Amino acid sequence: MAGPVTEFVIGWSVVQTLGEGAFGEVKLLINQDTGEAVAMKTVDLIKHKDAANAVRKEMCLHRMLKNPHIIKFYGSRRENSMQYMFLEYAAGGELFDRIEPDIGMPPLHAQKYFQELISGVEYLHVRGVAHRDIKPENLLLDENDRLKITDFGMATLFRHQGKERELDRQCGTKPYMAPEVLLRPYSAEPADIWSCGVVLVALLAGELPWDEPTFSCPEYTSWKDKDCRLFTTTPWTKIDNLALSLLRKVSCKMCALRA
Repeated sequence: MAGPVTEFVIGWSVVQTLGEGAFGEVKLLINQDTGEAVAMKTVDLIKHKDAANAVRKEMCLHRMLKNPHIIKFYGSRRENSMQYMFLEYAAGGELFDRIEPDIGMPPLHAQKYFQELISGVEYLHVRGVAHRDIKPENLLLDENDRLKITDFGMATLFRHQGKERELDRQCGTKPYMAPEVLLRPYSAEPADIWSCGVVLVALLAGELPWDEPTFSCPEYTSWKDKDCRLFTTTPWTKIDNLALSLLRKVSCKMCALRA
């Protein structure tokens, strides 16, 4: 929602609030001379006393990531209780807004975004970083319609100097969470890959396959047990056989990574 234009620092104006998160807001900064746009994430460390360590970790991880499908981290600034992070502005908005409810999007568009998502996630995993909250709201599009992964507030390092560790923090958004995240401990890579698979379902069908991946959820148990009746219901009836095969392979890949 647009608000009054105010000068943040000399030559830069706060033009608009782009969104809100658990610990603060993201605002749009515009350079008055060049028109350059930057996203500024703000966190009040007094108001959110438990945010300091999380924000420090987020900045440390984000600073080390440089990839075409990762939102760029430009730097940070601290003023009294306020922590500011300066990020690349994605003019295309959230991928979530490109998904038509109950319909999704054309398969070729979904294929493009999914390939770019996998490319970005593969880069993260090579660097030993798990995102842990992959969902369409955390996938942005730049002015060239290129997908960018953002919001590293729940990200963590799972591999360092060749040594991997299992994770035990339950985090993410339940419909996109891998089942093992709810059980814990879990391996980082398959958990992110699972979330990517759920994103693909959302892109193709415009709805989610389940509310949460637990044994009390019949939609999830039908998928897990490969119940053939599952494929006579939505969202699966909206997804062609090639994409369904890919989603099954994602599940198999997870099993291999868990082993």
